[in-house]
Amino acid sequence: MALQTVPETAQAYSTEQRSEIQAALAAVGRLWRRVGGDFDASYARVEPSILRVLFSAQEAVADGALAYVPDVLAEVGGDVGVPLYESAASRFVGVAGDGLPVASMAYGAVIQAKQAVAAGFTPGVALARGGNFLTLASGTMLSDTGRAAEKVAGGALGVRTWTRMLNPPSCGRCVILAGKTSRQSEAFNRHPGCDCRNVPSTEDTGDDATTDPKAYLDSLSEAEQDRILGSKANGQAFRDGADMNQLINAYRKAGAVRPGQIHGQAIKYTREGTTRRGHAYWQMSQAQYIKDQSVFKDGSKYYRLKSPRLMPETIYQIAKDQADAKRLLKLYGWVV
Repeated sequence: MALQTVPETAQAYSTEQRSEIQAALAAVGRLWRRVGGDFDASYARVEPSILRVLFSAQEAVADGALAYVPDVLAEVGGDVGVPLYESAASRFVGVAGDGLPVASMAYGAVIQAKQAVAAGFTPGVALARGGNFLTLASGTMLSDTGRAAEKVAGGALGVRTWTRMLNPPSCGRCVILAGKTSRQSEAFNRHPGCDCRNVPSTEDTGDDATTDPKAYLDSLSEAEQDRILGSKANGQAFRDGADMNQLINAYRKAGAVRPGQIHGQAIKYTREGTTRRGHAYWQMSQAQYIKDQSVFKDGSKYYRLKSPRLMPETIYQIAKDQADAKRLLKLYGWVV
């Protein structure tokens, strides 16, 4: 099975956009390193240069996106007629994805640095935190700029359907969304730092731009699988038949994976999937000793199992052998 069947135009576009964004982030990072202990005064000196870099990158990214949509539609056999309206790349400059000015977004790095100092960190550490914020926020903003321009160009050409494409290397949250289709009017589901791409398609040619998440994971080294899935144990569980969606979704909420103890033994567990509508609930309920611990959650109408859902790391620690590990992976809902 091929990893992904995406148009050559989309692949080239993804490479060009990533290069543009990385160059901008590198330049912004160099400028931020000029900020000193007097955060406001020193930032004021470099702010004009930072904004010039970001504005220039926004225009370049938007320009590439506006040219990309008709080119990729032509490649996949779509109807590229006269656009309903024209748009200029300059119209996408100066505003971030949340509708706020780019200048406000960039100044957020100073705010982050001040908050770090207030929390007791040294100025050096605070500046590093501010720099990390600026890099992440700027990367997300530039990706959003490209996606906004893509949607505008798609609307002008009557695009109805988009298919999500990975831009490897990708994180677990992106992998399980790969290949999803959305309508022109739907927002792109992304997280900070996400650089996935949308491939426009027609109703008849949508399958020409699909991505198979499992095929993507299967193509990676074990080390990369471990990284995407959160741990070596999770990677081994995937190779032993665990469902990647279950593994990745265990981390979708902050603090969802927790340490604990049972009979003096350290464990890792999660509550994800243990309500009555969750897959783990039904798998774990097959064991009577677990089913007997079913309780109401906070007095609501939804049942939640009281027994913790053991993470693969703990399962491999307590399993007698490989066969027992696979049995436990299924019992705790990791194998679908």
